[in-house]
Amino acid sequence: MFRLMIVLISSAFLFACSSTSGEKTAYSNEDMVCEYVAKTGSNLKRRTCMRRELSEELRKESEHDLREAWSRGQTQAHTK
Repeated sequence: MFRLMIVLISSAFLFACSSTSGEKTAYSNEDMVCEYVAKTGSNLKRRTCMRRELSEELRKESEHDLREAWSRGQTQAHTK
């Protein structure tokens, strides 16, 4: 009985996770960029995929923020 309940609950979770929302995207693999990224403080990497345009926009924004931090001197290590 216990095994049957575990199987039923597991299947319910699997079916719930596999359901799709009403939103559909039609991106080809050429429009997507995937990379493995570890969150800060973790050694586990997760696959992250996004559209090529979004990836390029995030890269440019990160470069701008880094240049701004360098110009303010916020990235220097203060050692004694």
